[in-house]
Amino acid sequence: MPEPKNPDTIIIKNKMYPKGLTESQVWKYYQDYKGIILNNTRGRDLMFAIMVELNKPIMKRRGVGLDVIQLNNNNYDTIITGRTVTIYPTMRAYTDFCVVDIDTNDWKKAKHITQLIYHQLKKSNFIIDIKILYTGKNAFHLHCKFRNKLPILRAKSIIEEYLRRNQNHTLYTMQHKRLVNKPNIDLSPNKFKGAYIVEGSLSIWGLKCMQVKINELRNFKQWKAKI
Repeated sequence: MPEPKNPDTIIIKNKMYPKGLTESQVWKYYQDYKGIILNNTRGRDLMFAIMVELNKPIMKRRGVGLDVIQLNNNNYDTIITGRTVTIYPTMRAYTDFCVVDIDTNDWKKAKHITQLIYHQLKKSNFIIDIKILYTGKNAFHLHCKFRNKLPILRAKSIIEEYLRRNQNHTLYTMQHKRLVNKPNIDLSPNKFKGAYIVEGSLSIWGLKCMQVKINELRNFKQWKAKI
């Protein structure tokens, strides 16, 4: 597919990109990461954040005829344009992993709580692997892999019950909404059709959703996710 018709149009501008990100830069990024994105979204229904104006995204949930959207080699270059910024797969009815969202606007607390929850979950006997993903904003997701597939709500409840037993209420909450100055452990993506940002996607800030090793977390800087 040729470059966007307006390649120099700036669609994202913030402190990480003071000169702005253009349609061409976003398009080229997703061309380079095509194989990774296709692999990470294979067979999943998707949602997208599309920039209609500078820093103004809208959500696209359906395709032609209200069909769900899945990516493949044939439609990738049609769906992923210079304005398609963020890609969100959705959860299936049965899953072998859960997403633990560390929800906070405090960067220092985000890293601290992510590390705390990571080590708590590592002690469990039902999780075989945990991947830390920087979401491209102020926080992190933990992708927790189970030994077997479970109904999605059952998987969520196992995580929630375990964290509540180990929860330190002075450091974070597990509510539906984050309280002022206190990080929240958000498990809401863990439902049928619940959405989460995929590894390799850009956030609406234009930063990559990328894996961070536990030994790199303390010193991880947001600028490392710039494209």
